[in-house]
Amino acid sequence: EKRHTHALEPHNPASRRWHQHRQRQHRLRMADAATEGTSLLDNENDNDTTGQYLGTQDGETDLLSSIRWWRDKIHRSVLQHVGEIGMLGSVSIAVNSLTGPAMLNLPATFQKSGFIPTVAALVFSCMLSAMCSLHTANVISKVPGNGNFKREIEYCDVFREFLGQRWFYLSQTLFFCCITCLNVSSIVDTAQVVDTMLGHWFPGGSGAFMFSTAPLGTEWVRWDYTACSEKVIESGNCIPFFEEENGLLLTAGYMISMVLLLPLSLLDLKENSFSQVIGFVILILCSIQFATTFIASGLDTTNMSWWGTSWDSLMGVIIFNFALVLAIPAWLYEKKEEVDVTTVINGSSLLSVILYVVIGGLGALSVPNVSENMLESMMSGSLGKLTQVSASAFAFFIIGFGVPLFSVLTRLSLTGGEICSTTTANILAVYLPFGLSWIFYQGDAITSLLSWGGVIFTSLVAFILPLIIAMYSLNMEADDAADDRDDHQTTYEGSVNIYGTLWENRTKQGEMKLLILLMAAAIASICAAIVGNLF
Repeated sequence: EKRHTHALEPHNPASRRWHQHRQRQHRLRMADAATEGTSLLDNENDNDTTGQYLGTQDGETDLLSSIRWWRDKIHRSVLQHVGEIGMLGSVSIAVNSLTGPAMLNLPATFQKSGFIPTVAALVFSCMLSAMCSLHTANVISKVPGNGNFKREIEYCDVFREFLGQRWFYLSQTLFFCCITCLNVSSIVDTAQVVDTMLGHWFPGGSGAFMFSTAPLGTEWVRWDYTACSEKVIESGNCIPFFEEENGLLLTAGYMISMVLLLPLSLLDLKENSFSQVIGFVILILCSIQFATTFIASGLDTTNMSWWGTSWDSLMGVIIFNFALVLAIPAWLYEKKEEVDVTTVINGSSLLSVILYVVIGGLGALSVPNVSENMLESMMSGSLGKLTQVSASAFAFFIIGFGVPLFSVLTRLSLTGGEICSTTTANILAVYLPFGLSWIFYQGDAITSLLSWGGVIFTSLVAFILPLIIAMYSLNMEADDAADDRDDHQTTYEGSVNIYGTLWENRTKQGEMKLLILLMAAAIASICAAIVGNLF
């Protein structure tokens, strides 16, 4: 221990954080040594033995006794947790996080940008997302005592562990803003989907309370698909209540969505895994039905070229759908021990790319001059009644079941980081988004603001920050290995096999070069996506 403590405290902030982290790791190692050979304390003795001279032998100090007691308490809490999400639930959560309504925006992208550039963008985004997710999981496994993911380590906790309190608050703020933007947008989209379904299928269509300010008052208004011309319906621009611009709307679709989804948002991730499995099954069944419909409609190769003619919005349409890393920390804690992290992440990413290519490519080949909002066109019944039903189910379950997942992730981040209590976290993660979303039902400016907020925050949270913490922890791992060769201790390497058998003889320098290359590629892709959306 003397070798670790005799040096002066570094003045450089990064070096000081590293020095403090090394001290924490060394204390944990000393505590592990102190508890070796000592059985865990019984649960019923917790309250009676707190602060006492616990299980010590002659000559032991009160400090060592306290360390022993706290280590036993941590070990006991870890041993009591058992993950319950199996392989199917894990794949469902991952695939649902990677796919969504954007799948039916891709036919227009294939036609505009061409088959080869679009597939290349999909494969690149998939690989970047998978690498960010695997490195995030590996860094979480480097937290002392969490090699098997038995400790509840959320997204922001990793930054506090390795980079300090300031990075924790920064990442917590970015994570909250990112998920909240995505959640509010999903609630509004789900409400519009339900209103569209009511407008097509329910007698009299959907309804809404309109709160107007000039003159001040409340009015009940109705909407159905007859308000749109046939051309508008086929173009996918038949939006519920699009003509109501004189007030705020509280629609029937929003109220139905809130009644169905808010209770799910109050559950834990493991309790939500069943709904995620349902969403995954519906995704697969609807994808099969869509592909069958496209093939039955006839495929024409003149509808899509190999290279396309416009690529300005290509990355913007694709890359921000690959935000799997947002769900990784919470899933790691709740998964069963036998569920392999690398298999789930790589397998789910590959399956998502296949779905994107199949649905996007076949849709582009079957429909000439396809609408950019093909989901709305399909829900209007332009491709048949069965496709209309499938598209409506696809839209509600895939978009809608994303809302509870976003709420759960936000709450776990707030409570896991000890920012607030569970009650306060539910207010911020569940009730606040549901309470405010109806205000954003109309208005292109607000919708654009939410969309841009999601793009900017997702860029940082899903790609940039995971690579930053991966590079920092890799440097720490290299320094750990050098120190441990001197004192014959075990290095704190991660437990996730990121590269499998593809790169068994890698070096730390080689890994760092790869991470730098990934960071450069991520920044370039994000900039290209933002510039493309601007112009």
